[in-house]
Amino acid sequence: MMVRTDIEHLPWPMRQDLHRITAMLFETFAETTKGRLSDRYRQGRILKLILHGPQTRPDWHNIVPGEAFHLLAIVNHPRLARREQDWRFVRDRLRRAWEVGEIAHPVRLAVHSLEQVNGALTEGIPFFITVATEGIALYALDGTRLKSARPLPASERRARGLAEYGRWHGRASNFLLGAAFFQDRGNAPMAALLLHQACEHLYQCVAWSLTLHGVRTHALDQLREVAETLDTRLCSAWPRETSFERRAFSCLRRAYVEVRYGHSYRISAEELAWTMERVAVLQRLVQDMCRERLEDLVPLDLPHPLCGSDEREHHAQL
Repeated sequence: MMVRTDIEHLPWPMRQDLHRITAMLFETFAETTKGRLSDRYRQGRILKLILHGPQTRPDWHNIVPGEAFHLLAIVNHPRLARREQDWRFVRDRLRRAWEVGEIAHPVRLAVHSLEQVNGALTEGIPFFITVATEGIALYALDGTRLKSARPLPASERRARGLAEYGRWHGRASNFLLGAAFFQDRGNAPMAALLLHQACEHLYQCVAWSLTLHGVRTHALDQLREVAETLDTRLCSAWPRETSFERRAFSCLRRAYVEVRYGHSYRISAEELAWTMERVAVLQRLVQDMCRERLEDLVPLDLPHPLCGSDEREHHAQL
């Protein structure tokens, strides 16, 4: 299948930013692979670079100014896609460019091989189907095509979504209990670390339950961005109007690295109590939203699976 290439609907400054980002990404990738001896580097190629996310949708004009660009780079070697450190230099370059004002939008870059993407399309993974059908190719090497997508039947997609829900939401609930344990014992850093993990797992729960795919990162701001894009009702979990609200979320965001590796992490009792409250709100929102979205996948011509005694078992699971 062919990925569309039109970006003319976007404003000129946004198109210019995409051109700069594309050039910067290819230049940095070339620097990373230059002089390397392994076949995956010497023969490594970016086959496609696809913009996906808010800017590719019909309601793109409603997005917040400066909204991040979500890019999928498809490469020709599976091992080149698997090694996160191979792309750290590229991601750092793009991050610095945004921080110093070279580009006006932050970039969220995912990397997969053509083999992985085509496998996901034939398997019917919703995330990759959305990228292939709604995304915009900023670059495509001649002769490279994506396989036709095979959408999953609603019943199978729902079953897989429920399995992912159980995995991620169950772990999040355990981390939240652990955070409360350490909060009661006055160990604020450990409580914050477990709160971070609870929040991370809740956002991954949304992504994996609804799209059967999630980004490989511990960065809460990126995970929150992905989940809130999938369902804007989640925005209410984290108010961000006051400096206190933004500072408290920043404390939580930093906990994963600073509690694990640092010696000077600080979070006040008030900030910790507020973040505990907000993660509990997020937990309820994720539960209700995932239940609603997954139940909507039940075909109308089939018996509803939540009838009778099975309903009690299902609600106990959720």
